[in-house]
Amino acid sequence: MKKMISATLAAAMLLALASCGGGGTKATPGTTSGSKSGTSDPANGARETYLTFKAGTSYNVGTAFYSGLEEFERLVEENTQGAVQVEIFGGEALGSEGEMAEGVAMGTVDVCLVGSSSVAKLDSNFTVFSLPYLFIDNDHVDAVFAGEPGQLFRDNIWNSNHVMMLDYWDSGFRHYSTNKCEINSPEDMKGQLIRIPDNPIQAATAAALGASTSTLGFKEVYLACSNGTVDGQEGPVFSFVDNNFEEVQKYMVLDGHIYAVMGLMMNGNVWEKLTEEDQKIVMQAARDAGVVEKTAIRDSEASQVAELKEKGMIINENPDKEAWRAATASVYDQFSDTYGADLINQIKNYSY
Repeated sequence: MKKMISATLAAAMLLALASCGGGGTKATPGTTSGSKSGTSDPANGARETYLTFKAGTSYNVGTAFYSGLEEFERLVEENTQGAVQVEIFGGEALGSEGEMAEGVAMGTVDVCLVGSSSVAKLDSNFTVFSLPYLFIDNDHVDAVFAGEPGQLFRDNIWNSNHVMMLDYWDSGFRHYSTNKCEINSPEDMKGQLIRIPDNPIQAATAAALGASTSTLGFKEVYLACSNGTVDGQEGPVFSFVDNNFEEVQKYMVLDGHIYAVMGLMMNGNVWEKLTEEDQKIVMQAARDAGVVEKTAIRDSEASQVAELKEKGMIINENPDKEAWRAATASVYDQFSDTYGADLINQIKNYSY
């Protein structure tokens, strides 16, 4: 009996040693293993995790931006078979958008989803997209960012900051609102005080329309509209709904004076830790998740406009865009030397 037990134990020990054979150590998730590709598990098709990166956004769970990042996370982890993992941090947990943009260049942030003014911290010419009425519609937008202008800025940001622009996402067209009067034409903007972000092109646009501007912090806008410190403000439709601006703003015009792009960017050192195949997977995941994010922003706009109208806002849904474009033509003259007429015209006249 003792011999049988000894034989069984010996066999078990041999099996255990055999299963541990080959030396080597497994990489802890979140670190880079000796081999970029990780170890495959033929039994279930999984690969050993060799890289985990953090993706930051200023937005919270339930928003189109956060949902887009969740889809990005799913696609990356699924298509790399677990070799690359994504952790999402919302609500400015990794810093403000400006801080994240600077951090992704410095290497203190792995990945961030930020607005155009923050992308411009890495390439000041990115503010060209703030020119008024530059885009006709979403198809025009998509063609520009998928085409040569989008690639130009991707190359510039990589070459100057070692940051990879994974994809361009969407924050929608921005519109004016006010408490003063209905906005049926550009002339209705004259004499109004409008809160805008701290952006010289937006200030020049408002001035061309005969309005003056304030650059109050965004968190102060609701109260400022409520107590008459400013007459109005501007932003994408979802922002009106999310921040209950219909409570403090009576009139709105869907003029779409600026299209607000978002940049999904990755630190270059993190990018270079990926295998060539995983780089392709991550880039495609960014594009596919971007479609999800853009669709959520764009498809919800009609219902959000209806919601604002039901709550009492008077909204001009079909303004004469050519009249607004003509009223702000002088802004292009002001900034032509800054960006170059060739770049402006390429974007403005891009075929789609």
